Amino acid sequence: MGRAMLRLALTPRWLVVAVVLLALIVAAFFLGRWQWDRTQAILAAERAAIAAPIDVLSVLAEPVTDPLPNEAIGRPVTLSGTYEADRQVLVANRALGDAPGAWVVTGMRTDVGALIPVLRGWVVGPDDPGVGVPQGEILVRGVLQPDEVFYSDAVPVDGQIVSISQNALAQVWGEDVPPGFVVLQSQTPEAPPAPTPVPPTIDVADVPFPLQNFFYAFQWWIFAAFGLFLYLRWLRIEARKEIQSIELGQTIP
Repeated sequence: MGRAMLRLALTPRWLVVAVVLLALIVAAFFLGRWQWDRTQAILAAERAAIAAPIDVLSVLAEPVTDPLPNEAIGRPVTLSGTYEADRQVLVANRALGDAPGAWVVTGMRTDVGALIPVLRGWVVGPDDPGVGVPQGEILVRGVLQPDEVFYSDAVPVDGQIVSISQNALAQVWGEDVPPGFVVLQSQTPEAPPAPTPVPPTIDVADVPFPLQNFFYAFQWWIFAAFGLFLYLRWLRIEARKEIQSIELGQTIP
């Protein structure tokens, strides 16, 4: 059968079919590759878009009671203003590795008067030098996080809270604040000594995978494989017919 298929494939008619099929397979391969590259380009562009810092005031321009929008959680943000020393609180029982300590949350007053909570980092305790509040206009780069929901009803003790939430901060500071808080990653100018930065709990969520372009890519490659299958199947059927014709002719006296 193999020799018969090869002999038939080398005839002028089947050579033309093979050339046309090869051209279609090559075209399908490159169309699939183009769709695959397009899928990766869409992913890269969308990931770059959500990784680009946005002004936190575009989300938290005014104190609101609603939770943070899902699309804002984990977004890199920028914030400028001045820290207020009387709007600072420690979050108790926060370890860094195996070391016990606390988090420092300081309110930053923006140019429009909004008070935004900023988690500046981790300290050993109230006497840690990093507790000192930096002075002057400061630009903060960080990640926006939602309110912590555990122990949300706990009463602040000695100016310390156990979870960062809109209600807890409002009780301690005596002023309404928006939901959520900014986890500081860097600030300009730097103001040592400073708390040890802590990583955000929620990173930027990934973008939806562009399944349509992904399936388009595999669709073209499946077309190419299916075309090759049909060619071989057709060639095999025609070769079997020729073999049967030859055998039939040999049996006729």
